[in-house]
Amino acid sequence: MTRPAKGSRKRIVPPRKQREEPPPGRWRRFLAHPLARFLLVIVLAASCGALLVAALILFNYDRQAARYDILAVGRLPIESTVFDATGAQIGYLHGENVGTPLPLEEISPHFLKALVAREDSRFYQHHGIDHRGLLRAWLRNFREKRTVQGGSTLTMQLTRMTFGLTGRTMQRKLLEMAIARRIENHYSKEEILTHYVNRVFLGTGMNGIEQAARGYFGKHASELTLPEAAMIAGVIRAPNGFSPFRHYDAAVREMSSTLHRMADEGLISDEEAERLSQTRPQVLPQERWMEMLRTESKISQQTYLLRLVEEEIRERFPSLVGVGGLTIQTTFDLRLQSSAEIAVEQRLAGLEQAPGYAHPLMAAHREGDPDYLQAATVVLENYSGAIRALVGGRNFSHSEFNRATMSQRPMGSVFKPLVYGTAFERGLFPGMLVSDAAIAPGEIAWDRIGWNPQNSDGIYGGLMPVETGLIQSRNTMTARVGEWAGIESVLAMMEHAGLGELERAEPTPPLYIGTVGANVRDVTSAYSAFATGGIRHRPYFIESVTDRDGTLLYQHEDANYRVLSPGAAWLTSKLLKKVVADGGTGAGLRQMGFAAPAGGKTGTTNDFEDAWFVGYTSRLSCGVWIGLDQPAKIMDNAYGGRIAVPVWYDLMTEAARIGYEFGEFPDPGEVVSMELCRETGKLPKEGCRQAGTLYVEEVPHDLIPRIFCDTH
Repeated sequence: MTRPAKGSRKRIVPPRKQREEPPPGRWRRFLAHPLARFLLVIVLAASCGALLVAALILFNYDRQAARYDILAVGRLPIESTVFDATGAQIGYLHGENVGTPLPLEEISPHFLKALVAREDSRFYQHHGIDHRGLLRAWLRNFREKRTVQGGSTLTMQLTRMTFGLTGRTMQRKLLEMAIARRIENHYSKEEILTHYVNRVFLGTGMNGIEQAARGYFGKHASELTLPEAAMIAGVIRAPNGFSPFRHYDAAVREMSSTLHRMADEGLISDEEAERLSQTRPQVLPQERWMEMLRTESKISQQTYLLRLVEEEIRERFPSLVGVGGLTIQTTFDLRLQSSAEIAVEQRLAGLEQAPGYAHPLMAAHREGDPDYLQAATVVLENYSGAIRALVGGRNFSHSEFNRATMSQRPMGSVFKPLVYGTAFERGLFPGMLVSDAAIAPGEIAWDRIGWNPQNSDGIYGGLMPVETGLIQSRNTMTARVGEWAGIESVLAMMEHAGLGELERAEPTPPLYIGTVGANVRDVTSAYSAFATGGIRHRPYFIESVTDRDGTLLYQHEDANYRVLSPGAAWLTSKLLKKVVADGGTGAGLRQMGFAAPAGGKTGTTNDFEDAWFVGYTSRLSCGVWIGLDQPAKIMDNAYGGRIAVPVWYDLMTEAARIGYEFGEFPDPGEVVSMELCRETGKLPKEGCRQAGTLYVEEVPHDLIPRIFCDTH
């Protein structure tokens, strides 16, 4: 047997062990389940959908932002000028007090550092939106359960200042962010900071750092000390609440807060912040700054007219509000406006001296005192709706509430002509008979409350001509006339008359005698239809707007509505002319000597809380309301015919004196004298003659009945 040679022994390798696979992990075990895979698909799809929705939202706001002129950021606002219909200047809006623009080199570095530390510490790192700051603000607001921090960058604040963006809605915030990104793409950080410091509102009519430095400390912006700069920077978030003029201690606290913010950012030391926080910068008297404004700036005394124009411009041209430079042509006539203000003040001052008047006097009013007697009046053109005069109250500085457009006061009897006009369209005529007796339970449809209207004199009668109900303002007769017209028809007519807001009122019979509220402007507009054959022109007060380059931005276009048929308007007007004649509730107008053709209606609400007179001539309609802001009895016998008619008389007499011509009212076309049945208003039969119900009525052609009486 041969043995293998030494060293050549074959190495025997043991077989390799098969590697064992590790058990599947949790994620793989999770995905192995069909339901898990389905849920994962749902989550991924929802995430993709959310991203798509977010992208669409951002795209939408980017598209909206593109409509704003970014070049406006670099243009400091200038005054917008408001003119009346004759070309006389009413005043200025927006940008009327613009400070001297300064380059950054002429502004104290202390202020620039304080501003950035206080308002936007990451100004030089972000691109218009500080996402970290927004998250921080959101978390703080969530903890506080209220909005205490906004997270707006300087660029976003500049966006608001330039384009007049207001409100705290999410939609406004997203638009603001989109515009801010565009600003950052167009301007450098230095340019953005320059535009900001020259535009920012710093309280008490101060726009820009130069005005604030001069107003508060009497020095140039380059000369501000660190505490002074920190105090001004602290004003930005609440210019009124932190005003060094009015709330000095609060201003000092904000100064200290700003200094410590600067220390946190490493701009000054903690020791310096603590030491300077103990200083109390000397602020000049506010009177000195106000005198400076009066001598150097185009400051307009704010009035109800200017505030009304400002609100309208802000609504129509939000992106141009802060830019200014607009020429605004209005419909107001300053001659008539002055007359209206004088008439209101003289007549109400006289009422305050009358025996039995027990409310505070306007002449003795001090801030915090109870309300004194107020009034509102509107004068407008019948054939265009142009408002020539508007008085919203007796003193704008005491109360900015515009009672001519914002106050909804019960109309009382001034609503009744609209009820009668509706009934005339539905076949009623002035000479027909209606009962003046007390309303019986269940007599009036829609009555769910046992309504029992009272006549103001407490007297009730029998059958009387329909026209008596309006001329003498009989509540029981008016309720029955409303029943004839039908409450749904009255509501429809109200919408055509511009009183559609009242439709929300529950349709109950008290509506017929004016228990619902309206403002003076809308009621006056409704009455203009009686003078024009039934057509109402939408009231307006801005004729045109042009920008600083002379480009026409807006031109008024007439909008008119058919309120009543020509015949129904003519019949109603015929009665309203009798209201101001002998025997009517407005007879005082003729007794004072107003001779021009006119019609109108008085109104007095329960317990003499509201006094109205709304009347019209061939050219102008005028509404007058008198009362207290918190409804209360004015005084005994404060009827509209006694206290509101004199204001109307003064105003319209002055209108005639300055050139407004008042002629005869237009005819409705052919008017036919014809026999009718007094009970039904239809063509008579022989039975009507035998029943003694035959009478002769003047009937406009469009209201001639076509049906014979079916009662006799």
